Amino acid sequence: MFSSSSSSSSSSLSAGIEQYDAIVIGAGHNGLTCACYLAKAGLQVLVLEQYHSIGGMTITEEITLSGFRSDIHAYGYQLANFSPAPKELELDKYGFELVYPDPSISHLFPNGGIISMYRDVKKTVKSIEKYSKKDAQTWEKMFHNYLDKAKHKIVYSINNPPSTSHRTLSSQHLTRENGLSDQTSHNDEYRFNLQSLR
Repeated sequence: MFSSSSSSSSSSLSAGIEQYDAIVIGAGHNGLTCACYLAKAGLQVLVLEQYHSIGGMTITEEITLSGFRSDIHAYGYQLANFSPAPKELELDKYGFELVYPDPSISHLFPNGGIISMYRDVKKTVKSIEKYSKKDAQTWEKMFHNYLDKAKHKIVYSINNPPSTSHRTLSSQHLTRENGLSDQTSHNDEYRFNLQSLR
């Protein structure tokens, strides 16, 4: 069962099932995925969402002009191809389809300039080169480092539960405390994944 605070009240909830095995707060793609797996396991699940629409970071809305639809911070679901969830939940039966725009991201500058990220790495490099050859080279290096080092970690983390081993967690903590981790690599991963093109 799904309830949005903008359209439902506590009285309307009490009219339905009064007892749930699990309550999921937030109907973003992660919350919905969690709720689906719980429901498939036979649990009675209630999903609560305060926004007027479900989907979280996968929502598409008209935010600029009528007829022009834009994603609303659709960042997290770019890793969907690494996750087994769409196939396991048979989302294609319900109309699920990933759209791959090209360019995928464009950043406009006040002076009319633009930097775009394309599915073709070389086209992206050329787009950045218009403003800085050094930045273009750095971006390309970070991209290849991401493919070589980070991608398999992401795939593993999506498809496996987090470690609860005290020894593993302690080792990770000591590594950070002693400065033994590859700080440069971590910084590059952060910059590549989360920083804008500005």
